Amino acid sequence: MKLPTVALFLLAPVLGACGWIPLPEQTAQDFYFTNSSIQVTPAQVAYMSENQLDTGRLNVPSLPYNTVSIDAELNYQGQGTSMRLEIFAAAKRPDCPSVNSTLPGFSAALVCTGPETGQRVAEVLLNPGVSTPLHLEGTMLAQAVRAKSLYLGIRLLSGTPGNNALIFVSKIRLHAWL
Repeated sequence: MKLPTVALFLLAPVLGACGWIPLPEQTAQDFYFTNSSIQVTPAQVAYMSENQLDTGRLNVPSLPYNTVSIDAELNYQGQGTSMRLEIFAAAKRPDCPSVNSTLPGFSAALVCTGPETGQRVAEVLLNPGVSTPLHLEGTMLAQAVRAKSLYLGIRLLSGTPGNNALIFVSKIRLHAWL
């Protein structure tokens, strides 16, 4: 049974209150998430020092999002072993020491003794040279997108990155619901 257009229009406020109104998919520019020249212990979380929504990589309108998810592909480039990572999202810049990269052209990382204000939004196993799908979702991710302030971080759970190993993030798609 098809609902008439008028019925869908009348249901829009109810659906919106439930977070069921999807917005058009947004895409973002590819980027390198991190590099191994910034070594962290399993207890630490290394956040990117730049607001990912302020760099022009991902342009999202300021709306009252209820739910946000990000899908992407990760490609671990380097000679290290497989790595299991937790990925965190923070809605404000973590107040942690800045550690410079030893590789030219890479920004510093914010190395925290724990998640700080961030929330775990995914866990992923990366193998060198293998593209791995990534799905990020959580209340902090939605809060960060609403605030237009997103800092992504990683914690190394297992494995050893090789020298100058890189994690390339591509095919980034943001899905949001009002």
